[in-house]
Amino acid sequence: MHVRLHSLYRPVQINGLDPRTYYIEHAPSPSLAAYVACYWESGTRDAVENDQRFEEAGISFAHHPKSTASARVLPDGCTDMLVHYDAEQACFSYSYCGNYTQPFAFPLLPVSPPAGVYTFGVRFFPGGAPFLHGQPLDLFTDRRIPLEDCWPLKWDELQMKMEETMNFAARVKVMDQYLSQITLRYSCTQADQDLLQNVLYRIFKNKGRTSVQDIATGEVISERQLHRKVTEQVGISPKRLSEIVRFHEVMHGIRESRFTDGVTIAQQYGFYDQAHLIRQFRKFYGDTPLTAIREQQQMLSEKYNLSSVSSVILEV
Repeated sequence: MHVRLHSLYRPVQINGLDPRTYYIEHAPSPSLAAYVACYWESGTRDAVENDQRFEEAGISFAHHPKSTASARVLPDGCTDMLVHYDAEQACFSYSYCGNYTQPFAFPLLPVSPPAGVYTFGVRFFPGGAPFLHGQPLDLFTDRRIPLEDCWPLKWDELQMKMEETMNFAARVKVMDQYLSQITLRYSCTQADQDLLQNVLYRIFKNKGRTSVQDIATGEVISERQLHRKVTEQVGISPKRLSEIVRFHEVMHGIRESRFTDGVTIAQQYGFYDQAHLIRQFRKFYGDTPLTAIREQQQMLSEKYNLSSVSSVILEV
């Protein structure tokens, strides 16, 4: 995996719609940048110490009335390691999520959400996770499984250190050190790794609009072999990944308020017509582009490498 691929593809995730919650991100260390997209955390506001310090670092928390829209998790070609803390039960749970092929929404929080709840995550760039856990990603597609069932050794040591942390900065430090010590485990050949890099480059560079046939022709490989190899290394087919990449390009346009109607979006991004756009958009957003346009007025959070969040790690 080449770290330069990251500059070509930055998916959008929707977070922070409820002013009682927070969402923050930070980049990994350079040695992990080819595999890890970012570290992130979301939780109830009471879980953040000294909000003012975060705001001074470029993190702005919403102060608008409570949103009527649920936070959405959008398919993005990435996989995630999750550490969830349940403050009411005072317990942790650890899991690994493969590629989700459909979106889902979190329900609105109760009137008085429990304080101190948070989920810390490691978001792996498409194709990056197998280099650390050593397993084909198609085993995990649309699945969330206990982390201890699929992760390398020294799991108990990571668990102990994570449960001693008191804030996001400390959790990032512990996880970054842990992942940096894992020997690369992926057993695929160098030729297959080079193929994946080339395929990702073609898909990202052309914003998901290159056909699978053209990709296969360019890589001198059959479409069947291309499908098998990409699905194994990314967790989804090259066609589905291309659709997701184009969807996120549309989301960037919506986030930047460049569009107000579906016809313009369809023309801009090469959909056959507005009906084609709506079908594709519903597949990955769960609703229409017009709904996304309305919701982005509240808040859309870009995935990683934002200047506003890159300095969120504070000295402890």
